[in-house]
Amino acid sequence: MKENDIRPEELLNVALDLHKQDIEDIMKKKHEFIEFCCPSCGKNKNNLVYKKEGFLFNKCTKCNTVYISPRPTAKLLEEFYDNSKSMVYWNQVLFPSSEVYRKENIFKNRALKVIEICQKYGNDFGTIVDVGAGYGTFCEVLKELNGFERVVAVESSIGLAETCKHKGIETINKQIEEVVLKDVSVVTNFEVLEHLFNPEEFVKACYRVLPKDGMFVLTTPNIDGFELSMLETFSPNIGGPEHLNYFNPSSITYLLEKSGFEVLEISTPGKLDAELVRKEIINGNIDVSEDRFLQMVLVDQWEKVGESFQNFLEINKLSSHMWVVAKK
Repeated sequence: MKENDIRPEELLNVALDLHKQDIEDIMKKKHEFIEFCCPSCGKNKNNLVYKKEGFLFNKCTKCNTVYISPRPTAKLLEEFYDNSKSMVYWNQVLFPSSEVYRKENIFKNRALKVIEICQKYGNDFGTIVDVGAGYGTFCEVLKELNGFERVVAVESSIGLAETCKHKGIETINKQIEEVVLKDVSVVTNFEVLEHLFNPEEFVKACYRVLPKDGMFVLTTPNIDGFELSMLETFSPNIGGPEHLNYFNPSSITYLLEKSGFEVLEISTPGKLDAELVRKEIINGNIDVSEDRFLQMVLVDQWEKVGESFQNFLEINKLSSHMWVVAKK
């Protein structure tokens, strides 16, 4: 998989320009931002590690979670997503342009992995609820695979919820905190936790929806992974107000366990770390010329060893894309 397969460069550049306008709009209300403690352990001792587009990124001195503080309030975030020009563009143009590829190469694999996880841990295949369902492609694939008796999308965005409904997916246009469902076997959420004003409230709401031994499967960035560690603010995944929280394997475990879950496994099956870092080296934003190893792997012998280096990151939980499996 290459970055251009899922984010065509010419379309991505348009989305980035629109995103700059979105940032300008929300920064007009920066005086309404509020201080926030670590979203994992709740401590308020931290060090400033990045500044980007007016947002301050702090690193917790206890659990090493990185998070934005001060941050937009929940109300400001809701307004941002309702009015975001770049989100509309993603929904109407950019995502549809690569949806066929994403569906076959990302969402199908994702659905099969969730089914495999349920088989591994002996979970039943009754109702699966995907929270933050976005464009509904994951739910669509699950229905096609007939892996579960019932597939439910929970999506708080009106526009995205309509997209899910148009695909014939049972959709609830609410926050998970407002949802009441029975006989749920699995709750999933993919790339959601990093967006939330208060991740702990969200995790506890997912816990409430599940019965005893119900499965909870999520993905989120790993701030200790290769791409995010190397690129920092040059990473497209570091930036507010969309991404507010950046966990690591230890801190995500702490958050889930204090919310009542038992963490069963953590993996980092990312595919793009090496390519994204190489891209910024080629663009002149990152200099590895004095690091003989990285210069060799990411530049001089890229065609020969780049793929195997990414595999090394995946196997050793060093990718910036993290999967977490837990149960109630």
